[in-house]
Amino acid sequence: MNSLYDELSEKLKRDPRLTRRGGPRVDIGLLLFEARDELHGLWLAAERSLNSRDADALAGLAAAVEKLRPLFGERSTPAAGV
Repeated sequence: MNSLYDELSEKLKRDPRLTRRGGPRVDIGLLLFEARDELHGLWLAAERSLNSRDADALAGLAAAVEKLRPLFGERSTPAAGV
């Protein structure tokens, strides 16, 4: 998979220093911070889906996944500067 998250995670594996100002650690932090509402929505939708297994809960889960697709889904080309 070639997602923005995957690319930043790979960069972080190559340079995991805690003392570095900036870099992939900060980028991932910002990425997840900016997507905090969508991640919370995904959690709630997944929990509802697991508990009820009805069509509305499944539709909510699908919508939550689509909101996060730009971050975790496969991209056609890597972003410049990432």
